[in-house]
Amino acid sequence: MDQNIAKYRVSIRSKKWWWAIFSFCLDLCVQQTWHMYRATPASEYIPMDLLAVRRAIADIYLKRSHAAARLELPNHPVGRVAKLDRRVPPAIRCDGLDHLVEHISKQRRCAQCGKKVKQICLKCNVPLHRKYCFVAFHTPV
Repeated sequence: MDQNIAKYRVSIRSKKWWWAIFSFCLDLCVQQTWHMYRATPASEYIPMDLLAVRRAIADIYLKRSHAAARLELPNHPVGRVAKLDRRVPPAIRCDGLDHLVEHISKQRRCAQCGKKVKQICLKCNVPLHRKYCFVAFHTPV
């Protein structure tokens, strides 16, 4: 069993202590699925090796995620744009007057890209990166 798990181990390194346990459990489940698949009578299945079973499982999950992505409404705003519209009204956000950048002591998440930043727009009271995100946030969508 350990040899089969080690053969196609998920090789993602992480700083989280629990990730190794989680990935081992996933590998163990896939390996047990393969054993159960092999235990069925030969007339009911097409013989597959462990790698083929792993690929089949990955294909199923990828097809499911693509089907879920197609179900989204096309006119629905996606991602951060939807949050921006609720946070600051477009009339204030895009007026082009008195939007000044100020340095703050605590880091906050940028309203445009989501990374950590120490600058905010004084008028909108929204954290933004000075170079790229500030201009993108204050232009009409």
